[in-house]
Amino acid sequence: MQEKKIIDYKSRVSYFVRDKLLKLQKCTQESTVRAQLAIMRRGIGATPGALPELWNMLFEGLPAELEGKGKEPSHSEWAIYTALTLFALHQQGKDLQKEWMHQEGISLGHGIGQLANKDAEKENAEEGDGGALVKRFNILATSEDLMELSWHLRNMIQLCKRKNIALDYARLAKDLYDYQDLERMDGVRLQWGRAFYRELGTKKDEAIEPPVPNKAI
Repeated sequence: MQEKKIIDYKSRVSYFVRDKLLKLQKCTQESTVRAQLAIMRRGIGATPGALPELWNMLFEGLPAELEGKGKEPSHSEWAIYTALTLFALHQQGKDLQKEWMHQEGISLGHGIGQLANKDAEKENAEEGDGGALVKRFNILATSEDLMELSWHLRNMIQLCKRKNIALDYARLAKDLYDYQDLERMDGVRLQWGRAFYRELGTKKDEAIEPPVPNKAI
């Protein structure tokens, strides 16, 4: 009896987004890239597939197992579409060579932690927690569904853009995939919270001078 093949959907979602962004980054025609990003931004807040000019972005090269089977977008299509359109918002007005806003390894929690640290430095906050930003992040992380989450993400990404803080959009796509599953939603929140406070802790540790070791007599 042949074993049923288990498909790791969220990893394939992540790989697909990474490949799309890599192709954009490697394109030598800056005008072409900027035009594509402008088209992608038009899709922010829309339903995947609703805008024909974005079909190429979403469906070209999309593995068959990630495609929706009916009239509604699949979880994979929603995650990919949301991540790519948010990246286009993040990249707007940035230097395509020196300020590429997709950087692997910077999760959403990590990136917002960096943002909180910069806000704390600006405000000379004693606690170093970014003040109002923490409240915004808490509201974002308690979004009830992907639509609400994507709305809060737009605002947060605008803040990251101003401070030139990049994010890992392939990883974000994976998080967006899991966020559509009620059983995995809390796990995504857990990872965001860990990364956020790890980044805050790193900054606090840097501010503490290490003790001077006693010289042996």
